[in-house]
Amino acid sequence: MKTITIALTVFAVLGVAHAFSIPLPEHPRPDFYRADWVNLNGEWEFHEDYSRSGRARKLYHADAALDQKITVPFCRESVLSGLGHTDFCECVWYRRTVTLPEGWNTGSDRILLHIGACDYKTEVWVNGKNVVNHVGGYVPVNADITDA
Repeated sequence: MKTITIALTVFAVLGVAHAFSIPLPEHPRPDFYRADWVNLNGEWEFHEDYSRSGRARKLYHADAALDQKITVPFCRESVLSGLGHTDFCECVWYRRTVTLPEGWNTGSDRILLHIGACDYKTEVWVNGKNVVNHVGGYVPVNADITDA
């Protein structure tokens, strides 16, 4: 099995993890269902980056301290997220370490990361490597993370 660390920095608002084991465990898009998939809902590390200095502090690295937990897929403003923070924060960070199932990342198979929705500007880091940058409001973000 291979372990990867996924870090997201989101400028404006995005939803992620906390109190439940896996909230909304069903496949979010039954029309795209496949047998080999992992639901990333649940508890994530989280940080509200009011100073927007997280990239300079390398918060995308697995050993960087993020000071809160959040439950995905709920936004930070929701009580279901475990936070219920309604003040505005322009930049937030989410991070989660994931162990890929046995047999993934072998041969010609690709590993894709699908984020159902995020707001304005999102950067996705896997194992400290920036894999995708996205600008747009409340739309999905997808990345091939196989090489990261």
